Amino acid sequence: MKLSEAWLREWVDPQLDTAALAEQLTMAGLEVDMVEPAAPAFHDVVVARILSTDRHPNADRLRVCTVEAGQGAPLTIVCGAANARAGLCAPLALPGAELPGGLKISRSTVRGIESAGMLCSARELGLSEDAAGLLELPADAPVGHALRDYLQLDDAVLTLELTPNRGDCLSVMGLAREVAVLNRLPLTGPALAAIASTSDEIRQVRIDNAAACPRYAGRVVTGIDPRAVTPLWMRERLRRAGLRCIHPVVDITNYVLLELGQPMHAFDLARLQGGIVVRNAKPGESLTLLDGQTVALHASTLVIADVGGPVAMAGVMGGLPTAVSAETTDIFFESACFTPQAVAGQGRRYKLHTDSLHRFERGVDPALQLRALERATQLLLEIAGGQPGPVTDVCSPPEAASAIRLRHARLTRLLGASLDAAEVERILRALDMRVEAGAAGEWHVTPPSWRYDITLEADLIEEVARIHGYGRLPLRAQRVSLPAVSETESRLPESRLRECLIQRGYQEAVTYSFVEPQLQAQLDPSASAIDLDNPIAAPLAQMRTTLWSSLLPAWLYNVQRQQERVRLFELGMRFVRDPAAPHGIRQEPMLAGLVSGTARPEQWALPARAVDFYDLKADVEAVLAIGGRAAEFRIQAPLPGRQHPALHPGQCAQVVWRGDGRVIGWLGRLSPVLALSVRGLDIGAALPLVFELEAAPLREAHLPLARPIPEFPFVRRDLAIVIAEELAGQAVLDCIQTAGEALLRDVLIFDVYRGQGLQSGFKSVALGLIFQDYSRTLTDTEVDQSIARLQDRLNKVLGATVRG
Repeated sequence: MKLSEAWLREWVDPQLDTAALAEQLTMAGLEVDMVEPAAPAFHDVVVARILSTDRHPNADRLRVCTVEAGQGAPLTIVCGAANARAGLCAPLALPGAELPGGLKISRSTVRGIESAGMLCSARELGLSEDAAGLLELPADAPVGHALRDYLQLDDAVLTLELTPNRGDCLSVMGLAREVAVLNRLPLTGPALAAIASTSDEIRQVRIDNAAACPRYAGRVVTGIDPRAVTPLWMRERLRRAGLRCIHPVVDITNYVLLELGQPMHAFDLARLQGGIVVRNAKPGESLTLLDGQTVALHASTLVIADVGGPVAMAGVMGGLPTAVSAETTDIFFESACFTPQAVAGQGRRYKLHTDSLHRFERGVDPALQLRALERATQLLLEIAGGQPGPVTDVCSPPEAASAIRLRHARLTRLLGASLDAAEVERILRALDMRVEAGAAGEWHVTPPSWRYDITLEADLIEEVARIHGYGRLPLRAQRVSLPAVSETESRLPESRLRECLIQRGYQEAVTYSFVEPQLQAQLDPSASAIDLDNPIAAPLAQMRTTLWSSLLPAWLYNVQRQQERVRLFELGMRFVRDPAAPHGIRQEPMLAGLVSGTARPEQWALPARAVDFYDLKADVEAVLAIGGRAAEFRIQAPLPGRQHPALHPGQCAQVVWRGDGRVIGWLGRLSPVLALSVRGLDIGAALPLVFELEAAPLREAHLPLARPIPEFPFVRRDLAIVIAEELAGQAVLDCIQTAGEALLRDVLIFDVYRGQGLQSGFKSVALGLIFQDYSRTLTDTEVDQSIARLQDRLNKVLGATVRG
């Protein structure tokens, strides 16, 4: 919000300079983002009156003006402005003047006529972009008076970045209230009295949705002068607030908006059909707005309607068919209160943002409408005349405001300082709050109607701290008693998972939980994704059900920027529908990774090769082994017909947790089908390898168990068995490890052979079997008996035979 400092000081004028005032407001929570002059620097520009104009003898487009400028004798000025005419008051830059942009004025000869200065447009003075003609000043402007003094241009414009909860400060009056309280000064404002009606013209008002519109006030004003113009003082204040002048009636509504914070609208009375109805839009209704666009109205949209249909979108924008124009002589002023709930979201739905909507979304004082209506009527009568009719005021009985309990002890605890009870009461009452004493050390405080943001005890404490001054609160370390957090070695911290992958060359990615629906549908087609009601961007319209839908765009972004070797991981949440979960959504922590490019960074010692499935499998096995429970996980090929739809059928595997026998993750190369079905993936680069695992099982760890170094030697026997080609090596290891051989300490596969000497469809697997006892040396007989039992089990379970 932009605001003239001079306008603010008409309401309250503290003994502070501009910088100190801006600092005070900022420290009170009303951040002043910028302070800039109301007009650029220029000097020796005065108010002048054109006495006469004659055609330039040597130029058709120039005129020779005789100008009175308070310099004694009249001056001759050559001017090319189309609106230069006798009787016009306009700015005159005298010889020696310097205008914005460094333009220096001196006496000059223009086509043979000497000119003693330059009559100026608003653009030449840096007051606007309007260069269509001279800046027209009021007829009673003091001739010879310095223009800067006359227009009060030595003013500052404050730009405030208000937080959404302080909608009450989006006006001169609201900001002046704060300044008055901070400086213990009275608040003044324009003198205002009820305007007596001089006509009987009214428009009936009916509210069909009182919950969305608790109050609607209006007044008919007839016989206004269509030739009236907005006075210069009002145009200047609107300009400094960043608003352009449109029409006196519209300018008045904008002025009241800035001054009091009440959005208003004016209808051309001749274009209204019958009375006013505040209701929700009906199916099939549309409205052409003031900006010219026609919108189809949603059933939840609150509208202002007449007999013929909607004439305005409530709290957002008026309709073009009933807008005031240069021919308007009769108007209907609207001053209403629409609840934040009624207008919230309408701007996003229709892609609109207006000053009215900005205020109604944050809350407009429901007691302000009549005051604003009287102020607008007063200004209109002063500027354009007219006969006001009686005020129509339709309102619902307001709900009694609830008192909030404020405890002195709680205030002292949160602020770290003990404020005197009388000071606390003074601050609250200065903020127009009703304060009643409760139990010992307590108050019951009722906020004023314009403070939508005060609902809790903490809000009151914030108000006390704000007005008392954050800088006056003592700097004191708070003593807090925190219970010790009980950590268990059987649960790994998430940092261990991160460290494992970082040590293996991965980089952590932190991405949005919002993803592109089309990509997610290809990666996880069976999931029921959760759509966002209000996505931050059109492509980010769903909550992710797999972290791959976040990592894949990150990979694509890097590859498109010549990053050939990419290794990313993310530890984050996926979101799945679950009727048993709160709000029907379950959040699951997941660990996902992605690799592409070469297996190792470019170097001289090893030839470059592309990363493959087994490189990724090694990374996943390293993660599974962190907690010392690698034996509880199995990486295995999926059963026929149960492959992952996003992975290459021949290069994928699933991770099974033996704790409950379920699949907790997948790994493999993305399917080439994705490059054909998802726009952007057909970039020519090989699709990456990916994995995704549930994080919870990975964090379960075995407690460390210490054993003495064995004093007796181990015995190793190698055994080669022939098994069917389709049997996995893990099946062999599982068969041996579950055989129950007490002396067997370890088993490993050290060779796999296929070829000459073996039947087609079979392979030879070489096993290393390690036997050991911690209390004695084993005999060959014991080892041979154990091996014989293992051979028999392998034959019965897997059909394995010993290779000769």
